[in-house]
Amino acid sequence: MNRQDDMTKAITVAWQRIRRAPYQTIAAVSIMTMTLFLASVFFLIAAGSQTVLNFFETRPQVNAYFNADYVPTNQQVTDIKNRIEGTGLVSDFKYVSKDDALKLYRDLNKSDPLLIEAVTAEMLPASIEISAKTPQDLKNIADRLKKESGIDDVRYAEDIVSSLTQWTNSVRIIGASFVCTHILITLIIILLIIGIKAANRRDEILLLQLVGATSGYISAPFIWEGIIYGLFGAVIAWGVSYLLLLSSMNFLNSFLSGIPVLPVSVWFMLKLLAGELATGVVVGSLGGIIATRRFLKS
Repeated sequence: MNRQDDMTKAITVAWQRIRRAPYQTIAAVSIMTMTLFLASVFFLIAAGSQTVLNFFETRPQVNAYFNADYVPTNQQVTDIKNRIEGTGLVSDFKYVSKDDALKLYRDLNKSDPLLIEAVTAEMLPASIEISAKTPQDLKNIADRLKKESGIDDVRYAEDIVSSLTQWTNSVRIIGASFVCTHILITLIIILLIIGIKAANRRDEILLLQLVGATSGYISAPFIWEGIIYGLFGAVIAWGVSYLLLLSSMNFLNSFLSGIPVLPVSVWFMLKLLAGELATGVVVGSLGGIIATRRFLKS
């Protein structure tokens, strides 16, 4: 019998054992599903938080406003740009003229004609929008801009970006710790379930050893049983998390208005499914290997 036939037989035997013990199967698949679902949720939250953080990090983080009655020349703007970019802290520099400011104002208030008619370009200040390479550079850039001639006010989103950075790091640490704990619990439960089945077949295992069956041949059905638990749990967990995400789209779109987080691409979700399948296979197979090891001693 070749290796492919051995694998086919092992899968068939594993499936028969799963069908004969429905309650144990439900318990194993349920705990696997719960663990992988939690992993999916934490991964989606972490990925979403990182996308939000990247969005704010690439937005103009420092806004420097000139006096309303001051119009800098092109040379003055170029000189400021050269001095600020010379620090090596800037990823993007943009000058917004009075006319540009008026256009932006009209776009923001296009639903209210009275507000548009009441404001002219002369009433709005010219400004400079700067994106820093890292949030830690914001204060340095803001301090330098305050010293420039004609600058009346400097604002920067240091608190927002710092808070988002702390939030993202916390989600990663807490999520990873929580998921790792549940994976360990799942591994122990899978180990116990398969261990009980192996113990019930102790005589069968001894007989196979006496007729010369290898350890791999004997343990293969138990390992495939754990793998099947992992595959079923991964697919169910992925499906539930995807449905939960889709059902929350309207709320998330309104909550994250203007931030390009949604919709989540199908390719991204398929990669998440692949990760869950891999995790389920590793946990399930490891549970089968550990559970059968003590019964395979010669």
